[in-house]
Order: sequence, then structure tokens, then C-alpha cells
Amino acid sequence: MPQPVLRRCGGYLSDLVGVTLAWTAAHGGPTHAVLKASHVGFGREELPFYQAIAGRLNCPVVPQFFAGGTDEPTGRTWLLLEDLSGSHERPSEPPLPPTLARSTKLVEALAQFHAAGWDNAGWQEVGSTLWQRLRASEWLESATERLFGQAGDALDNRTRAMYGRFLHDFPTLVTRSEQLQGRTLVHGDAHVWNWMLPRDDTLDIPKLVDWDAWHIGIGVWDLAYMMALQWDREVRQRFENHLLDRYYAALAASGVSGYSREALQEDYRLAVLLHLRTPIARFSKGMSAYVWWPQLTRIQYAVEDLGCLELLS
Repeated sequence: MPQPVLRRCGGYLSDLVGVTLAWTAAHGGPTHAVLKASHVGFGREELPFYQAIAGRLNCPVVPQFFAGGTDEPTGRTWLLLEDLSGSHERPSEPPLPPTLARSTKLVEALAQFHAAGWDNAGWQEVGSTLWQRLRASEWLESATERLFGQAGDALDNRTRAMYGRFLHDFPTLVTRSEQLQGRTLVHGDAHVWNWMLPRDDTLDIPKLVDWDAWHIGIGVWDLAYMMALQWDREVRQRFENHLLDRYYAALAASGVSGYSREALQEDYRLAVLLHLRTPIARFSKGMSAYVWWPQLTRIQYAVEDLGCLELLS
């Protein structure tokens, strides 16, 4: 049964409470865990991920799940998960990006997760897909117009022209992305601060937390989200190719075959281009400009640096 609370942490989307567990008989269960309680309207996809997917995936990147449920009166979900506070730490203090060495560990672990679900036809019936989400973008053009109107002349003609071409070709780009190799499970919100790095690499591996945005997609979607959308241009330019190399090597080491480094590069470029949608989605959901404004700048730089506009008609 749960004993006195050790730690409590209130967050934007959920509350975390550290608990000590005492068992009435020899059980072999954990003695420490974290109780995660979602705020109303959040966490609805995380519980089924842990209940239906995590066990089948059997990937150590996913934190261990002990129990979970839904509080019917409030609709809040709760999860009892392994306590990482003693064994792991954040890769850096937000908004500072991690070092190259730490970022390398993250993308190698991300590749291990993607490889665990790579080209598994059994995932098709278990959740939504990236392409369903992208096609449900009837709001995209009007939201872009509203954002441009709010930003006024803070946005230059280059930005407006880029988005004009992107919106025109968006349906074709979605169809092209659906034909890419290597369907797998994706996290959907795999920025570096949703990772926990082991304090001792010899004892554990990185863990990926907060699974409310998981879906079926392509691994490069998570990579582009992590690097092209979240990192400033100078950091991304120095880290990007090395991290793509390490991601590819980790995929191969985890058993993925028939997927070339050149194909990874081209798939990544397409994913970066499609992520032009993401800051518009943040704006459309009413998120703070502190979130979507820097992402708007970063993703445009990435599109330019990688020659992604060549993919447009």
C-alpha cells in the first residue's frame, strides 16, 4: 500500500508525486514509484500506450509501468511508473540544448525505440497514424492567415512566400510521406527535455517520458521535431549531421536493414518540411507566442539549410 509522499511536483499537463510502497507480503515489487496524475483534458492517450503498447514493445527506453486507471468523476488519468529521480537526470536545463555527447546518447536511444517497432504490421490497428493527423489539417490555411495577421510586418515576404508554396503542396507532401519506408511507433513530442539520462551509463540507458502524443509514423518525424524545431540554427547546424549518422548507426545495430543513410537523409528533409505545420498548430491551439514564435523561425532556417524547398513544385 502507498506510504507517505516523498516528493510532489506540479506541472503544466500533470502532477507528479513520489511515493514509497510497502508490501504486506514478499512480493518482489518496487519500493519506490512515481504517481503521475494528468490534468483534465490531457493524458488520455498515455494510459492506453502503457496498457496496450509498452508491454508488447518490450523496449527499455520506455519507463516501467506498474498500474494505471481513470478517475471517472474528473476524467483524470493516473499512472504508477518507475521512479527515475535517483538513477536519471535531465540532459540539460531548459532551454539550453544538451552537449553533443549527451545529444548523441539521446538519438541512439531514440533509434533503439524506433527499431523496436520497425515495420511491424501489428501496430496498424492500435492507434492513430501520422497521416491521419496531417490530413486532419482543415484549419491550417486559416490559422496561417490569422498568425500572419497577428505578426504583421514582423514576418518578412520570404516567410509568407515559403508558407504559400508549402500550403499549396501540403496534400501532395502528406501523400509522399505516406510512401516512405520504415513505419514504426513514434513518440510525437520527443524534445530533449522529455528524456532522462542515466547518472551512470553502466547501470541504465536513457528513458523517454510523457507518451500522450504517440502514434504510428516514421522515425524521422521525431528526429526533425527534436532538432529542427527545438534548436537554434547554430546549434542544429553543428550537431545535425553527426546525430543523423549516430541515429542511423544505432538503427542498424538494433537490427534494421534495407534502409540506407541516403534514404534517411531524404526522409529527414521531408519531415522537416512537413514540420512547417507544427508552429501553426501551436498557434491554432492558443499556445503562447513564447512557444510558436521561436519554432517558426527555427523551422524556416532548417528548411532553407537542408534545401527542403526543392521538394516543392
